[in-house]
Amino acid sequence: MDNPIQIAILVIILLTILIVALTIIFKKVNKKTLNAMYENIYNVLKEIQDNIEGDSKIIRSNSSTHDYYFETLNKKYYIKIVYNPGNHEICVNNALKWQLRRSFNDDRMYFVEGIEPLMRMEIPASNKETKKLYIVYPNARSLLKYINECEMVFINPTTYVYGTNIMTFNDFKDKFKNFNF
Repeated sequence: MDNPIQIAILVIILLTILIVALTIIFKKVNKKTLNAMYENIYNVLKEIQDNIEGDSKIIRSNSSTHDYYFETLNKKYYIKIVYNPGNHEICVNNALKWQLRRSFNDDRMYFVEGIEPLMRMEIPASNKETKKLYIVYPNARSLLKYINECEMVFINPTTYVYGTNIMTFNDFKDKFKNFNF
């Protein structure tokens, strides 16, 4: 194996095998994490369901607009999960643009993916109160909303933000159970 071309080919083959192996491992780990996320959300919804009176249902959706549909005797919830593994700060610039920031002075323009379909979704007419809910999983350093160009406010689970509520998974499992269903 003194030929430089053979050595280069061997290195390329080994690098390709390494990249493929790492990709497979990453996909398995990521899929496991996402499955745990959906299971954790479902478990909280199931606990709520078990503790309320009357009929209710939980539906895991494959729709691009929402991940879960939760219906109780009086209300309907369309729930979208915002995956935030880096625990970034989320700043709601407007109804369709939510910025991810590592710190308050981070001026990079990274935006949360997948929020637009639920925000734009027309809610079907119903005799039940219908709500849109975003759950940031697993957490966010802070949730903020721009009031104007230089003023922001903190978002809490009961803050109404462009027709929806936004909360972290921690708030969801701790406080959502106590909301009036």
